[in-house]
This record gives sequence, C-alpha cells and structure tokens, in this order.
Amino acid sequence: MKPPQPVPGHVRERLEIAALTGEVLNLHWADESSDAAFLGRIRPLEVLPDDAGGPGYLRALDEQGETLRIRLDLIRNLPTPVK
Repeated sequence: MKPPQPVPGHVRERLEIAALTGEVLNLHWADESSDAAFLGRIRPLEVLPDDAGGPGYLRALDEQGETLRIRLDLIRNLPTPVK
C-alpha cells in the first residue's frame, strides 16, 4: 500500500462540484491495497474526510451501480469541467 500523500484543495473542490451536479466522470485511479489501476465512468456521490488525517476518499457509483471508495491521492487524472 502506498503511503498517503497530500491532496491539493482544487482536486477536492473539483470532485465536490462533480458530486453536487451529478456529473459522470471518466476517471483513472489505483486501488488502495493492491495498487491495481482502474479506468471507468463513475458518478461521484460525496467526498469523505479521512478520520486519521489522510487525504480523504471519494464515494462514487460505477457503471454497474456498485459503490466505490477511492482514496483521493490515488486518482491519476482530474477531468476538466464540462461547460
């Protein structure tokens, strides 16, 4: 498992906006325990703080409706906003 890294505020803000607006994102992230890479369309639900002071998590739904919990510092891309 990779040690947690700080997450810039603009990353957290971008994901919070996506959750509030119901935006679907093409996201590339790594699994927290195995470091396996994933690429998929997800619908962010909320950004969760980490009680231990870490980077926090994104709770989202994948295309099959399964709930995902993605550590924020393991997101590999930051989708640009749709205007």
